[in-house]
Amino acid sequence: MFDNNDVVQQIKSALNITDIIGEKVSLRKSSRGWSGLCPFHNERTASFHVFEDTQSYYCFGCHAAGDIFTFVMRSEGLEFSEALEFLAARAGIRLPDKTQRYSDGKKNISEREILELAQNHFVENLFNNIGKAAQVYILSRGLEVADVKRFHLGYSIPSWDGLVRELRNKGVKDSQMLKLGIAIQGKRGLYDRFRGRVMFPISDTVGHVIAFGGRLIDGDGAKYINSPESEIYSKRRNLYLFNEARKSIREKQRSILAEGYMDAIRLHKCGFTEAVASLGTSLTSEQANLLSKFADRCYICYDSDTAGQTAAIRGMYILQENGLDVYVVRLPEGKDPDEFLSSNPPEEFEKALNNSRPLVLAHIEALRPSIENPLTNKSAVRELFEGLSRLKVEDVLRYRSTLSEVTLIPPAEIEARLSEFRRRGKIQNDKEPDKPINKNPVKYNPLEAAFCAMLFDYPELRLRIKPEEIFKLLNNSLTQQIAIAALTEDTNELQQRWLELGEINKQEFLAGGREFLREVPFETASELWDVVYNDIKKLAMKRRNNELKEKLLSGKATSDELMELSMILHNKNVV
Repeated sequence: MFDNNDVVQQIKSALNITDIIGEKVSLRKSSRGWSGLCPFHNERTASFHVFEDTQSYYCFGCHAAGDIFTFVMRSEGLEFSEALEFLAARAGIRLPDKTQRYSDGKKNISEREILELAQNHFVENLFNNIGKAAQVYILSRGLEVADVKRFHLGYSIPSWDGLVRELRNKGVKDSQMLKLGIAIQGKRGLYDRFRGRVMFPISDTVGHVIAFGGRLIDGDGAKYINSPESEIYSKRRNLYLFNEARKSIREKQRSILAEGYMDAIRLHKCGFTEAVASLGTSLTSEQANLLSKFADRCYICYDSDTAGQTAAIRGMYILQENGLDVYVVRLPEGKDPDEFLSSNPPEEFEKALNNSRPLVLAHIEALRPSIENPLTNKSAVRELFEGLSRLKVEDVLRYRSTLSEVTLIPPAEIEARLSEFRRRGKIQNDKEPDKPINKNPVKYNPLEAAFCAMLFDYPELRLRIKPEEIFKLLNNSLTQQIAIAALTEDTNELQQRWLELGEINKQEFLAGGREFLREVPFETASELWDVVYNDIKKLAMKRRNNELKEKLLSGKATSDELMELSMILHNKNVV
């Protein structure tokens, strides 16, 4: 059976954390290892340290800490499985394919391999004589061969079942093609979903093809069709070109969100490599969380056609709700980014970004004509406040004067009106919206972190304390949970599970504790334990002393508690 823990250890043995971190951080040799500017917060003095002896990192400024896996997960915005795949590739370690597999008696072909076969089929079609029509179309859109290769464009020939026949010849079953949405079951048998279209591969966050979009170049039919949802593809959780854009999003501290495949490609071609495209008309909290891992500011550049503008803006609130600072870009003459950049230099698009409006102001301006019309005023104001009531009050009140000017609602009543819409339930949220991943490292008491780190790293010390003592010694529920886990579970399996669940804060907590222990001038684990344990006991006693004093002053202390307080006050360890 595939054991993640074994693979993690193999990867850690094969890779040096300094090499991985050194690709993102300019490191200099220091007396304790390597140091540089922290990639997780803005600083001018290097407080970020990498230790080769423990294969760990620690920032004295923001307390970010961990190992090679937590660094990749945090810096690249990856889940554990994605970080595992990324680092395994760097280490030259082949991971067993965990996707669903099927057998035809001789061959086993995974879903990922099938999609790669389909992608190769589309690319070969484009560069053969059979793809002349697609080549002409692509050239007419201002793209070059280098662009086609860069974005892995392809072509699905107009044949009824060209891809189906080729995949069958390679051992792929009909049921697999149906499951992945690249084929459709018809009365005459299985046939290709995509026919006569320029193909845009959709990749996951680590670059594997998970779906396709196809643009019709001739004949009747829908202009664009896309792969249906499957076990490996969810349009809610993905963005077109995100894998190519995420590095630039982090570096530029902004993302640009467009509507179409060609919009995103054109933006990349013109130097705006922080651009991505949504994979449907509705924006989602999952997409917001994906972007917010890398930058808080998001510029949305949808088709500025007036008819659909207000509807599009309504959908943007989901992004602002989930932690993004949304700005709405307006291009002249109702053009989309592809059209605009095809006839204007990149500098003009940069000007449009600089002139973009925050979401609240963009919504006000979009609805202004309807608000000023007596026939539509009531419904327009209601629509505006339905959107605004989804945001934090402080994010709305900064525009109080503009809201008042347009809606004629007195400034003092704006906040009350927002509260009214919340109470009336105009926004129906059956469940709490997804929250963006917390990009700030966890705050902790370094002494308690050191106490837990010793329980994790020195098994012999766990015999010196009983689980029931933990609740008296430690006051924080997270700290209690970690300490109890160290006493009752296999710590290697536990830390592996934390990685898989993305619970980086617990790994950082322990790494911070280990860093604290570096400063304690004792050589043996037993000596270290005596120092840390005694200090923890002193803190716990002080805390209990304060609790009992409060009860005494309020007249709520029991006789047992009064006796306990008396014993504590006579204990010379209480300072």
